[in-house]
Amino acid sequence: MIFPQTRTLQAQSSTENWVPIAIEQDKSLYINVTGLSGFQDDEIYVWSLEEMNSAITMEEVNGDIYKIKTYYHINKKLFRYGVVQIIYYDKNNNVLKSYNYSRDTENPDFIYNFPIVKNSDAYKILAKCLEFIKSDGSTVR
Repeated sequence: MIFPQTRTLQAQSSTENWVPIAIEQDKSLYINVTGLSGFQDDEIYVWSLEEMNSAITMEEVNGDIYKIKTYYHINKKLFRYGVVQIIYYDKNNNVLKSYNYSRDTENPDFIYNFPIVKNSDAYKILAKCLEFIKSDGSTVR
């Protein structure tokens, strides 16, 4: 008998607590810190929210984008991250487009597609996450 391999994602709570990370001239960046303290190992799952002061457009998305929610999967040890989901919103909070990038793999090269670059949004997100986790003394490099 063959049993399919499944991967369990530890989701954040349905209650949201958005904390600012960066307020810039063209956008504001937040993360949902609810449930972050539960991530005690090298992996962190966290939602970010970007709010644009002016609309942006993308070829694949019909309409003006004012907000973007991104679900990150970060590995502190590898100092890399992957994107699990992205949701684009208009100025009335209507979903314009949503992409799901979940992968059924254990290969870290496919799970964590991107390096965390100093001063990038991902870098700032990890730094703020570590403020709320405070478990093992991890810091951003």
